[in-house]
Amino acid sequence: MEPLINLELKAELLSPVYRPAVKTWNRLEVRPRQENFDRSLRAEIRDPLWMVCRQWQFGGFKSVDAGTAIKAKVQVNTASLNRYAGRSQEAVGYTDTLPLETRVEREFVSFDLMTRAQMGKHWFKLLEKFNDIGDVEEKYLEKYSFLEPDNGSDEENQLRSDYKSWQTLMILKGRVVDGERLYSAIRSVEKEHEIWLGDKFTEEERNKILEVVQEFVAWFGRVYSQPDDIDDTSWSDSHLEYQFACAAPADKAGTDQTVLVAEQYHQGHLDWYSVDIDDRRDARLNDQPGESIVDAGQEEHKPISFIPNAIEFSGMPNVRWWEFEDSKINLGKINPSTSDLATLILAEFGLVYGNDWCLVPYDLEVGTLSEVQGIIVTDVFGVRTSIRPAADTAETDRTRWGMYFLNAIESNQIDRRLFLPPAVGKILESSPLEKVVLTRDEMANMVWGIEEIIPSIVSGGRNGYEAATDLEKFLLAKTPTSPETNNVDTDAMIEYKLGTQVPENWIPFIPVHNPGSNRDIRLQRAAMPRLIPGASDKPVEPRGAILHHGLDETPRQPYLFHDEEVSKAGVQITRTYQRVRWWDGKIYTWLGRRKSTGKGQGSSGLEFDRIAPVENKVSE
Repeated sequence: MEPLINLELKAELLSPVYRPAVKTWNRLEVRPRQENFDRSLRAEIRDPLWMVCRQWQFGGFKSVDAGTAIKAKVQVNTASLNRYAGRSQEAVGYTDTLPLETRVEREFVSFDLMTRAQMGKHWFKLLEKFNDIGDVEEKYLEKYSFLEPDNGSDEENQLRSDYKSWQTLMILKGRVVDGERLYSAIRSVEKEHEIWLGDKFTEEERNKILEVVQEFVAWFGRVYSQPDDIDDTSWSDSHLEYQFACAAPADKAGTDQTVLVAEQYHQGHLDWYSVDIDDRRDARLNDQPGESIVDAGQEEHKPISFIPNAIEFSGMPNVRWWEFEDSKINLGKINPSTSDLATLILAEFGLVYGNDWCLVPYDLEVGTLSEVQGIIVTDVFGVRTSIRPAADTAETDRTRWGMYFLNAIESNQIDRRLFLPPAVGKILESSPLEKVVLTRDEMANMVWGIEEIIPSIVSGGRNGYEAATDLEKFLLAKTPTSPETNNVDTDAMIEYKLGTQVPENWIPFIPVHNPGSNRDIRLQRAAMPRLIPGASDKPVEPRGAILHHGLDETPRQPYLFHDEEVSKAGVQITRTYQRVRWWDGKIYTWLGRRKSTGKGQGSSGLEFDRIAPVENKVSE
């Protein structure tokens, strides 16, 4: 009887058998003679055949129809900056003897007690050579000594609430000249100091002291770089950023201008990307009345020949395979995401096209706007090639992009000129003299300007919250107690509060409508009342310069800035002293500002019409 079998298995057994066509093959296997492979991996040059094979494997014998560049001829035209316009929008002369960052950022120095004493001490040092003038120091101490603030004023309360500041003032009083008072009298329009000299000294003595005055003013100008007047500053309170413009000649005659505009500079480092080309119609800077500016014109340089050099950078693959790359930077280990195009382009450039680029050095002066007229490269076969800019594409292509090129404001076109600003490289920066944090308070529907650090009366910066607390304690201790001001003891367990308090270093900004608009708003500085019995009826005012705009003017001007300048993350603004040595060896020190991202939203705890339990009341 035939055994039962699976039909599928039977069909598989009866199917034809396919045999492989390749019946023989060769297989290469290594036969090491020792366990250590260090010598084999050395690629010693005594085995040239092995070297040639490896070159063949790496494509070293594949050639392209191109020659190596051996000569480059370059022609460049340059134009130096000769005009600068700050907040006044009127141009003044400018040269690269002053760093552009210093020119843009500098503001008036904070005259604390130590700075005023330093100026007074230097004034007495300059007067030491006039021993023949009797009682000169005593007369200056009598006229320009340190003075106490008016009794009951905010300045006196702030000074007396800081014990260190009050002690310092008492030490300086009667011992040294107040440098701020003397400097203001010298620079006053009414010539207060000269009139006083005529009353106290003879004509000969007066002329000698006036020579010292010039030395004193020149010394202070070397120590601190300040603007000439209030309109010479570039900080825009409405945008919380620096805004300025500069210009260079656009033709050989110097009649036309190329205007560079910076509308959003706040990073603290000025570079080519901080400015844009103002290509609007009739764009030029109007000179300040009485200002004489020399129009030098655009300079055309003669063509210069160079020997091109291959570029080198860390992590770059070496040209020959048997050289090992620098292990400090491994471009092949980059693991970017699919959307990280910039990283992918950088890796492709470094690993694939790094050896296709050449370096042609060309020295340029700082503060120039340069345009390459042409580059001609000659290779080893004598072929000359004209190098065109990479941004030369169709005029309708808005996706074009070029490194170091300037953007135009109106036409959105790329300008192929290179701007080399007279900016500093390394800056010494002090600790913050002032720091303000602008944060949104959604519960109170306003923005708060928190003065975390305020200028100290003595020197440097001081914690704003500690200063506000010390002032509140001083005013409470100064206020006399009376039965009328004491709380009446009742059996009530709750009490009504009109509103809660916030620290005095919190300055409110409330939304207001733009003129002529029912939707657009701006933020305007307001003020909180000082809820201390017997204290001054004046509202709480900011103690730093950042939020102090318009308080010293008569009538007072409102402080407004655009609502979009403060995002949900908030804004931080700091003021610091900065010091730099310029290319000519001169040292510049100035006071500037920086803006950065804040710390997020905040809560002041401000509430109105509140019912709260009575403090220190225990329910029965």
